[in-house]
Parts: sequence; C-alpha cells; structure tokens
Amino acid sequence: MLIKQRFNRPWSAWRRAVTKGAPWTLNAPHGVWAVSELRPGGRAELRYAPFDDEGGLRVAPLTIGEFASVGDARFAADAYEAEEPPELPDDLADTFLPGDGEAEIQAPDGRVFLLSLTEEAVTLSLGEGDARTEWARLDQPRVFGDDPEHGRPPGHEEPAELDLAIMVELTERMGSAA
Repeated sequence: MLIKQRFNRPWSAWRRAVTKGAPWTLNAPHGVWAVSELRPGGRAELRYAPFDDEGGLRVAPLTIGEFASVGDARFAADAYEAEEPPELPDDLADTFLPGDGEAEIQAPDGRVFLLSLTEEAVTLSLGEGDARTEWARLDQPRVFGDDPEHGRPPGHEEPAELDLAIMVELTERMGSAA
C-alpha cells in the first residue's frame, strides 16, 4: 500500500483483458506499458511502445526488461511513470556513474543481492550458494537518433540512473516482504 501512495498511481490504472494469459497494460500519456507472464506465477516481461501523433501505437511493444514476478515488473513501470521517481543513493551513484559497476546490496532480511550495470543492462541478482539467479533486468536503451523503437519513454535523461534506483527499491521491497 505504501507504493500506491508514493507513486501517486492507483494499481487500478493497470488493465488486463479477460482472456487468460493476456498482458497487464498501463496507458501513459506518451505510450503504453505491457507486462506479460512468461510462466504462470513466475517471470514477467516488461514492454513499452510510444503513441504516434494520432494516439496509435507506432510499433509493437518492445522488451524493456524481465522480472521475477508481474508485481515487480508493474512496480518498475509505475516507478518510471512516477511524478517523483526513486533516486539512486549518492554512495551507489559514485559506484556506478558514469560507467559500468557492481555493488552488493543487503536487503532488510539479510539476503545479499548483486546490482550490476553494463552497456547492455542493469541487473539485480540473488546469491544462492556459489550461484547467482537473475532476479530482475532492465535493458539499457539503444539510442539511434530519434527512432522511437529504440528509446525509453520521454522524461528521463539518464535512464541507467533511474533503472539502478528501481532495482534498489525492489531490493528493499523484497527484503521487507520476506
């Protein structure tokens, strides 16, 4: 419930068609977000497509990232659309920006997550013994001029910083929910 108040967006803004397996969709003024389950009760894919001048979709929604659950993917889109999106703590900003980096983040319940930034993606992984499992990934935008198929929604000059902040928020959410 805290998330609803923080982002000033009621969860009811998300819509789902009656059809089983249909994606969750969220219309924003500039485009549409879609979240689809890849496996029932499991991983979810986050997609985005911008509207054209007539209000239609210019392209099919393109993959923005993949998450451990539908709720996490919807949280990421809500955070991206928030009037006041989450901010990356200064100590982590120094670690990651302006280039690649990695940092371990301890969740409130004691679990340790690895947050990493590369040219391809911002990734949040959970350690399981000697192995790591990818919990969430936000692909980094591919910028080719003004081509709408390759960018993120308008309004964020530094998507990597916002993506990192979203992952930190997910860690805090998961840690307090467990």
